[in-house]
Formats: sequence, C-alpha cells, structure tokens
Amino acid sequence: MKGAILTFVLASSLGILNAQVLSEASTISLLTGSPGSELYSTFGHSAIRVHDPSQQLDLVFNYGTFDFRTPNFYLKFTQGKLKYMLSIQQFDGFLMDFKAENRSLTEQVLNLDLNQRRKLLAMLLENYQPENRYYKYDFFFDNCATRIRDIMLAAFGDDFKYHFPDRWSKDELTFRNLIDLYLTDHDWSDFGIDIALGLPTDDVATPTDYMFLPDYLSEGFGLAKINSSGKWVPLVSSKKLILPRLDVAPHVFFITPVRLMWTLFVVFGILSWVALKRNINIGWLDKLYFSIIGLVGWIVFLLWFFTDHIATKDNLNLLWAVPIYFPLFLLWGKIDVGTKKVIFMVFGGIDMLILLMWWIWPQSYHVAFIPLILMVLMRFVCNFISMEKERISDSEN
Repeated sequence: MKGAILTFVLASSLGILNAQVLSEASTISLLTGSPGSELYSTFGHSAIRVHDPSQQLDLVFNYGTFDFRTPNFYLKFTQGKLKYMLSIQQFDGFLMDFKAENRSLTEQVLNLDLNQRRKLLAMLLENYQPENRYYKYDFFFDNCATRIRDIMLAAFGDDFKYHFPDRWSKDELTFRNLIDLYLTDHDWSDFGIDIALGLPTDDVATPTDYMFLPDYLSEGFGLAKINSSGKWVPLVSSKKLILPRLDVAPHVFFITPVRLMWTLFVVFGILSWVALKRNINIGWLDKLYFSIIGLVGWIVFLLWFFTDHIATKDNLNLLWAVPIYFPLFLLWGKIDVGTKKVIFMVFGGIDMLILLMWWIWPQSYHVAFIPLILMVLMRFVCNFISMEKERISDSEN
C-alpha cells in the first residue's frame, strides 16, 4: 500500500500519472475539520479526500499548508507574502493529526460519476504541479476552503450550482460578524483581530463569501446540485462523522480585555483625581500610556501600508490609536502650552466623535476600546486642568 501511494505521489508530481487510475470503486469527499484550540485552527479546515480501495489509494489534497523552511518565513507571513500550497498527504496521517489536536472530522461523499471523479482528480493533479501548487493566501478570499469552493465551479462549469440558505442573504452578516462567531471563547484573539483588521472586514459577506469558512463550505456543499447524465442531483450522497471530538471544557481566561481595560480605567481615574487634588505630577503615567497607544497605532499603520493583507487596509483604529503619540509624549515636557492645547482639542474631539457615533461608526470596534478611549480623554482633561491651574498661579504671582 505504501509503495502504491509513494508511486502515486511521485508520479503525479512528475506529471505522468493521469486521473484514469480511478476505478468504479473510488470516491471523492469533502473533509471538514472542526475548530481547534490554537488561533491558526480557530476557524476549522477543509480538504478533499480521494479514496480508491481497489487501487490502494487514500489521499488528502490539502490547500492549507506552507513550508516553514521558506526564507524569511515570519517576515513574509506578517507581510502577507507567504506562499501557501496544495499538498498531498496520506489520509491516515491527516486523520492522526486531527486526532492529536482533538478536532472532529466530518466527511461528505460527493455524488459524482466516474467521469466526473476523474475530471476533478485531473484538476487537482494539475493544481499540484510545481508551477501551480503555490498561491498567496488571503484569509477571506483565497484559503483552503475558497480553493475547494472554486475548483468545483472550474471543474464542472454550468453542470454545477451552489444553493444557499436564505439566512445567508437575510442576516447581512459582515466578515467580522462571521469570524466573531468563532471567537466567543477567544477573548484576546478577538481583541487583537479587531485592532488589526480594518474596514474591508466590515463589508457584508455575499452567500458565496460565506464559504471562506469551512463550516459554511460544508453547508454549501450539502445544498449544491450537480448535473449527472442530464439529471440534477444533490452534490452530497452521504455525510458522516469519521472522527468525533472529545468533550473538553474550553480554557477561558478570567482576565479578559474588557475586564482589564475597565479596571485600568478605574485605576487611572483614582490616580488622576489624587494627582489633581494634591498637585502631583504624574507625567510618567502619560508617557507610559500614550507610548503604548502610539505603538499600537504604528502596528496598525504598518499592517495597512506595508503588507499585502487586504483585511488590514483602511483601518480606522488609527483615529484613536494615534501613531504620533509615540514618541510625542516622550517629548511632552519640551512642547509649549499652546501646542499641547491644540493636541488636546484635535485628538480629544476625534475621540469624542468616535464615542458619540459608536453605533453607526463604519468600522466595528471592540467594546474594550471604549475604556481605552476614555482614558485618553481623561488624561487630556486632567492635563488641561493642570495647565490652567499653573497659568492662574503664574498670573497671580
């Protein structure tokens, strides 16, 4: 069996094996993996299984792989320039990977006749050729699920049709809404994603777009139709759970972004009130806080202008996480009072506008941003009051 598989993989990579190898006993299936505990696996996984027991073939075509040996791997990953690829793996190994990660695996056997199976396999083998197997990954528009969604249309054209549940159109969910469904137990991931992703994430997803997520791809397959010998039939002939997931309580951090940020807001309030009452200079707090906010802004700026990620463009988080806060507040003592007041009015006004228009703001903000913005306003007001006190004191002297 191993020899047959190795021969198959080697032959396909050399382009000398064609899809005619498949027999009447063969099947082609969509595999859908459940979300895992790590961020990279939070949204599930999709792959195609080609099984032919008479030929001792049981292979998985997996579009969701990449090579850690790629030069400058982490830099390319961050920039959105890392090439993902289609790989071929033995099904047993693929199954063991999911079992080790305690992730379920569901199989939907496709209702394809032999010629259609051979046609689909031929396209998969063509995709696997060295010149074709690599592609630039995009989380929403070009990933392991969308590649499978699109190859069905490419393989069968007008003989294949997706059908979608009515709710996919009626609910008008955005891309951000869809990924939030998977982040209920990942508070910090949700917080970080809402910082990093910009306005494109708030576009309303079309029914076709929904299938960038493996669960929705599986649902779309379940409703799709294919023309077989002049008769339209369901794409999926059978569905079964081939690997269950063991019930494990999710690990939830008590310290969530919302709890932490509101706690910091209370601490800031106490420190600011004491400092004003006792005329204590807490400029160190402003330097620390505004430097952190500014650094967050620089990260957002770099993701917008210096990466190929579509979803990180047009990020309105730059309006409250202002990059110039770092190093501006490190040099705060050298800035004249008039300039400081202009800074307070301009950026404070923007922050007030964000809060007042929160529910109609074009970009959906994480609720934990509210105390972060309020802390900025609090410190602006306290600094303004301190400067006025100092001005009045100087005029009286």
